[in-house]
Amino acid sequence: MTMKKILLNTTLVVISLLVALGACELILVATGWSPQKTTSEYLQFGYSTGVPIWDEDGLLEEARPVKVKLFQYDPELFWTTIPGTDFTNRQGFRGAQDVTVANPEDAIRFLILGDSCSFLGRTLYADVLQQQLSRQHPDRRFEIINAAVPGYTTFQGKKVLPRLMPYQPDYACIYFGWNDHWILPSGYSDRFHYQLIHTFKVAQLARILWARLLDMRDYRVPLDDFRANLEAMVAMLKDNGVVPILIKAPAGYGAQGMPRWAYDFYAEYYRMTADEIRAIPETHAAYAQVVADVAEETGAILVDAERSFRQLSPAIKTFFRNDLIHLTEQGHRAMAGAILKQIESDAPPID
Repeated sequence: MTMKKILLNTTLVVISLLVALGACELILVATGWSPQKTTSEYLQFGYSTGVPIWDEDGLLEEARPVKVKLFQYDPELFWTTIPGTDFTNRQGFRGAQDVTVANPEDAIRFLILGDSCSFLGRTLYADVLQQQLSRQHPDRRFEIINAAVPGYTTFQGKKVLPRLMPYQPDYACIYFGWNDHWILPSGYSDRFHYQLIHTFKVAQLARILWARLLDMRDYRVPLDDFRANLEAMVAMLKDNGVVPILIKAPAGYGAQGMPRWAYDFYAEYYRMTADEIRAIPETHAAYAQVVADVAEETGAILVDAERSFRQLSPAIKTFFRNDLIHLTEQGHRAMAGAILKQIESDAPPID
């Protein structure tokens, strides 16, 4: 066979493959296929749309669910808050007070970046922090930008941070950890989900089939990625003249480990094995240690909230809701106190 024929045959094969792939892509588009429709375990906590509707843990008080459409789709973040709800201001931040990009009153601004631990509660640590700072510095105005979003990980935190820099915060509290080391029912990481939805549908289908073949199973944000995300956020804040404050996510688990109810709960809603559930305190401690390590390596302020809680009271569970993760009002007040104490100790004086 001559070289010319080989080239011609190769070209025909390539064109045929491209036509076949194009036809498959058109069919998938025409039928409305999407990864969300292939499994009810897609992305976040089993919501089939990939966009959670907050209706489980109680936005204001524990055991008092509030059914409200709080989230909307975002191609970069998976979801984001809807502005102007009963729980968000016109910018989509938690709280009722609007915060404009302009800062005409030269207020000192605190940015809160995190997940539901910074979002749930009637009185949040962000509110208490503002009250305490205003009391201590009556001649200065303080504004809190609570950009925490339930379900977020550091993957989303790193992506949303550039959108928040125009508000020119002076301080930024970064409080992540819990969602990063959860294992979703799908077993996919946040990065995998992002790569999945930002490509052609044929490639999406191929990725899902390959992941199932390999029985892929990973944390939403693996430990090395967690470190890299924190380092990137601290670097971005420092580049913009913002004082970074890293919060080690506290836990209410005692020496006895996971409570009995957790095994049924996480098995049902997350499809986690008994060994994975049993390892949650140890896994969380490893992620918390990374927060401490990044703070030390980058010079960020570290708030060891759990240690602060234990100094306040040996009955540490009083600071947590029954899930031993989210904070009670007492926990929010203790968190605000821990942040303020560390700022006074390690940050430049507020003038």
